[in-house]
Amino acid sequence: MTCGLYFSPNPVYSHHINHHTGAIMDIKAKLRYAALLSLVLLLSSAVSILADTTKEVSSETGVYYTVKKGDTLWDLSQKFSDDPFTWPDLWSKNGQLSNPHLIYPGQKIKLIRRSDIDKYGASGEGQASSVDDSGAMEGTDAVAKAEPQSYYYSKIERAGFMKKEPIHPHGTVFKLKGTDQLMLGAGDIIYIEGDQEMPLVIGARYVTYRTFTPKEMTARLLDVDRKKLNRVRDEIGTLHYLSGVVEIIGEKDGFFIARITDSYRSIKLNDKIMPYKKRSRHIPIREGLSSMEGEILIAEEGETTFGQDMVGFINRGTRDGIIKGQVYSVYYYEKKVSDNLIKGKSLMVPVTIGNILVIDTQEETSTVLVTYSTQGLSPGDYFKASK
Repeated sequence: MTCGLYFSPNPVYSHHINHHTGAIMDIKAKLRYAALLSLVLLLSSAVSILADTTKEVSSETGVYYTVKKGDTLWDLSQKFSDDPFTWPDLWSKNGQLSNPHLIYPGQKIKLIRRSDIDKYGASGEGQASSVDDSGAMEGTDAVAKAEPQSYYYSKIERAGFMKKEPIHPHGTVFKLKGTDQLMLGAGDIIYIEGDQEMPLVIGARYVTYRTFTPKEMTARLLDVDRKKLNRVRDEIGTLHYLSGVVEIIGEKDGFFIARITDSYRSIKLNDKIMPYKKRSRHIPIREGLSSMEGEILIAEEGETTFGQDMVGFINRGTRDGIIKGQVYSVYYYEKKVSDNLIKGKSLMVPVTIGNILVIDTQEETSTVLVTYSTQGLSPGDYFKASK
């Protein structure tokens, strides 16, 4: 007879143990699920933040840096401003960053003010940089590998140009069709009378524009210094003022039907059309010619004075060596009296009032964007290479 101890399992106790074990397993499973869900939500939030950032900066103007793994605002401030304690200023310039301690690879950060654009030219001075495929500025330690930086101008498509003689149009708008003919937009229809010498192509895109003669342009400048205006009056050409882009979708009874694809400004009757050519929003920054001097002609919108983020025209073009992306300083001469001069004599001192970036060129004139100004620029102000 074999002796031994044998415990008969208590079914109630066993059930309690199994139930307790199952409850623990359920809790662990729920915790794992909650952790996984939190991770997914965190990643989704990060992607959302990144998407919002990209969306926001895509419509702004300026120079951007693409965040890399390990970057912090402190480090970026040290790298590009030589002072890490300026990181709050960098944060304040980027409203899309809700938390300055959380920045993610791929985010676009506005790195510099427009007023600093001349410090980041192609000369390689200051911190080295290059431009990635998206046009954002990437940091690099090798100056030799640095590419020209680009200035992102989101409204480049609508910037007009000036020529001595107006270009020959490919057609003219003679009828509008839309819910509100005074405010036509994308999707609305217009009717165009084509030019027999330059037949329109169905499926092709065209820019709509209207022109302003030199007389029409200068008639608005009632408050401009007459002496300064007279100095450039004869150089003011015909302004080609762009209003939108249309696609030819059909032809009927000798006229063409077009659908508006982009509306920069109101498209009106008698607007003209010319072939559309896509222009890059990323403008390579270049140093201005050291020997270049010229004058401001007029603002695109006809303002008496104009300033930062506004477009105007200068009296120098490709025949003078002007190319897209060059940066120049705008100044005027102010009379100064010095004790060192003979009594009754004065000295004319140049006073810098802003910077301009060339965004389009013609043979005799160029279109410029004011990237920085301390006061209004006006016709007759001078410009020269930035120092």
